[in-house]
Amino acid sequence: MEFKEVLDALDKIEGKMSETAASNKERLDELGEQQRKFANQILELQQKGVKVQGEKPEAKSAGDQFIAADGFKAFAAGSTQKTRVELSETFAQSETTALNPITTPTGGIIQAYRRPGIMPGAFRPLTIEGLFPSLPISTNSFEYVKERDDGFVNGAAFVAEAAQKPFGSTSFETVTGTVKTIAHLARVSKQLMADGPALVAYINQRLVYGVDLVVEDQLISGDGTNQNLTGIFTTGNFTPHGATTADLPAKNATLFDLILFAKTKVEKAFFRPNIILLNPVNWSQMLMEKNASGDYYLGHPASVAPKTLWGLPIWTTPAIPQGKFMVGDFTQAATLWTRQGMTVELFEQDVDNVQKNLVTIRAERRLGFGIERVSALVGGDLALPAAASALGK
Repeated sequence: MEFKEVLDALDKIEGKMSETAASNKERLDELGEQQRKFANQILELQQKGVKVQGEKPEAKSAGDQFIAADGFKAFAAGSTQKTRVELSETFAQSETTALNPITTPTGGIIQAYRRPGIMPGAFRPLTIEGLFPSLPISTNSFEYVKERDDGFVNGAAFVAEAAQKPFGSTSFETVTGTVKTIAHLARVSKQLMADGPALVAYINQRLVYGVDLVVEDQLISGDGTNQNLTGIFTTGNFTPHGATTADLPAKNATLFDLILFAKTKVEKAFFRPNIILLNPVNWSQMLMEKNASGDYYLGHPASVAPKTLWGLPIWTTPAIPQGKFMVGDFTQAATLWTRQGMTVELFEQDVDNVQKNLVTIRAERRLGFGIERVSALVGGDLALPAAASALGK
């Protein structure tokens, strides 16, 4: 109201000044002085208005908010045994802080663009486990009856009428294996589970991948001791190729010839080889090899050579030790015995999780691995025997 009254008075003065300007100069000067006074009052009122508008209500401290909350009052009065109060954020305001800043505040006012999802780290492709058939079991051990490699004696023969018929024989052995447990743990905060479900899902994925990665490595090179599986490259679990210079071409023998020799050895054991396993480095080296004329054995740089040798697909994986290879009938050679598939569980009651608001995540599998037919797997060192030349130098 004070501001409006000053404006009205100023309008009246300006009107009177117009009426008397011609006749009374002395009166005009007096009215001009009053005009200046009222203008100063208007400026002062405007400044007060800006100050009042810029002032923020007094911020209450966290303690003040807490004791003023209805939940606390009810707790203090004894009508409840538990209370939870959500406090509003408070910010200290410096007296020298600009009320209407026109510069960008520290930290920026526009959030940086965040790419959706999570940029994952490297995941090694897992391929070995899929080579073998899998059978479910409900016990912590497994066993199977196996025919001995030299256990079959074929007595079949043509016989004359009324003559004694010949007998044949077959001998067997029982093989027993145990189920192993492979587990992986991680802890996350409950706040992360509530605020970042995608991040927690990624953590679960990493835990599962870690378990499967260990399983694959064990299927290749596990030594079978203690809680380890026994792998296909462990001595006694495969047939060494055993190639000599007499088994390979006398002139310009290559690693391709060595692999063909191993394939043939599987076939001689009456199995059907279906895969060749190689380390990616060794396969790359074979792609780069040239004959005496300088031509590539496998295609050329302008085309991609198919990953096949002697009619069999090449499976490359870092799980295969560099400098090793294997040719096999993998569907007949071994079996995965699955006691418990991949299981992911969450536990709040673990050590001091309750005190620290943490949750434990566990990924776990239980399985066994039995290599039943050693002669179905032929491999070993990817190197030519002494005196051979060309590839493999």
